[in-house]
Amino acid sequence: MKNKFDINNFEDEEVWDLICEGRTKGVFQLESNLGKHWAKEVAPRSIIELAATISLIRPGTLKAKDEKTKKSMTQLYAYRKSGNTDYPVEYLHESLEPILKETYGVLVYQEQSMKIAQQLAGFNLKEADDLRKAIGKKKADLMEEIKKKFVKGTQEQETVSQKAAEEIFSWIEKSSRYAFNKSHAVAYAINAYWSAYCKTHRLKKFYRTYLNRSDKKPKSEVEIKQLVMDAKSAGIEVYPPRLSRLQTDFELDDNKDLIYFGLRHVKGVGTKECEKIETAGDISEYSWIDCITKVIHPLKINKRAAIAMISVGAFNGKNNRESRRKMLYEFDSWKQLSAREQSAIVENQKSPSTASKTLAGAVGVLMENTKINSRRMETVLNIKNSLEKPFYDLEDHAAFVATQEAKLLGCSLTCSKVDDAEVATDYCEDVANGLKKKKISLAVVINSIRVVKTRNGKNPGQEMAFLSVEDNSGGLESVTVFPDTYEEYKNVLLEENTVMLLCEPSKKDKGSVIVNKAIQI
Repeated sequence: MKNKFDINNFEDEEVWDLICEGRTKGVFQLESNLGKHWAKEVAPRSIIELAATISLIRPGTLKAKDEKTKKSMTQLYAYRKSGNTDYPVEYLHESLEPILKETYGVLVYQEQSMKIAQQLAGFNLKEADDLRKAIGKKKADLMEEIKKKFVKGTQEQETVSQKAAEEIFSWIEKSSRYAFNKSHAVAYAINAYWSAYCKTHRLKKFYRTYLNRSDKKPKSEVEIKQLVMDAKSAGIEVYPPRLSRLQTDFELDDNKDLIYFGLRHVKGVGTKECEKIETAGDISEYSWIDCITKVIHPLKINKRAAIAMISVGAFNGKNNRESRRKMLYEFDSWKQLSAREQSAIVENQKSPSTASKTLAGAVGVLMENTKINSRRMETVLNIKNSLEKPFYDLEDHAAFVATQEAKLLGCSLTCSKVDDAEVATDYCEDVANGLKKKKISLAVVINSIRVVKTRNGKNPGQEMAFLSVEDNSGGLESVTVFPDTYEEYKNVLLEENTVMLLCEPSKKDKGSVIVNKAIQI
């Protein structure tokens, strides 16, 4: 019987589809935007092709230009592999074809340079390795010495003419400056495939594992946001922590395609506070006053951690449907009470006859059952009145919730800031999946903006921009703003700004759009 989960099955078409479609967030070596782009361009369907892809997205290969076509070696490889007739596979000399055939005439690996030296110039392994090292060190005198040896060897072997030998050596010298080690590349490719295999066949566990390891990344908040958006595009939602799911780590819901946010990843909630929460037992039925008197107070949850958990909805549950702003307001009132007054409220809550369903009611019971001097009584009365008649609106608005979650979780999970804008628009998720419309309107938050200067066109040197945006359905990493449009709307095209983008789909890339107009909302 065939093993359903065979990570060493390197011919799984679903896995290769995932890689070729650029769905490579979390895939080793390919999770950057650069990796995603070239995974789609090169479209590898084997470990050897994947090894070449990983090697070709290194800085040297991307910068190195083919003298004839003026294309980068990476682009040239992609064109030739796809069968683009404008870029046929060519070899500097017919003797190089057996060595460079698998890489479409592009010198990708250091081992290829060594093999050329062995087969054409009769170098032994040590001499071939000396060639590799000399190129890496870029020592002119050493290179000149090895070049003489190479040319002499080709003449003794009678493989190519002296002129061809000098041309081949010059080409090796230039190409090998960016060439990668094939043994490393294949090892990287296997690891990349394994991670892609897990993403393909154990999707929820893949995201849970990667989210739990997000704190190992240099920018953990960025990593969380990217993983959450990627999970959403794959149909898996990530929910904020909830009373029923106050787990230290990200946790799967076995019955649904969703993951609950891990408490220790909430900014401001440390490991010690997580350990305290875990001792509370089942608190899924608690009301807001229960959370205060049975969790926050007795467990001595610090103020910063309590505010963070309230702000992301951790204390919301079946019996607590209070707005987050109201809970924050009331928690601030709670902190204005003295330790003695807080303890008295906790004791009153233990008795059915004096227990209250609200903090305002609990403060009222405190005033009736506890000795408080007249001076302090006035302060407590003011606290009670402010709880009954708040000084400002305590409703949760989308912008408030989204901003708090972005600050404390790394991304907004419950809603997006644009949800407050009552406009009918298309959704990022639909565009990413190839929405077929001539005109697209998007109400989005701008996550990042990269401004570059054009090199070609009628007026080189003009500024244009590439945006990363999101709404509550997901995100788009490929939003292009050409120079004329950017010049007109750059005053609203700012990071963290909420805008309406009027766009058209890109003809080149599925899931990419070109901005024609931007409106502040």
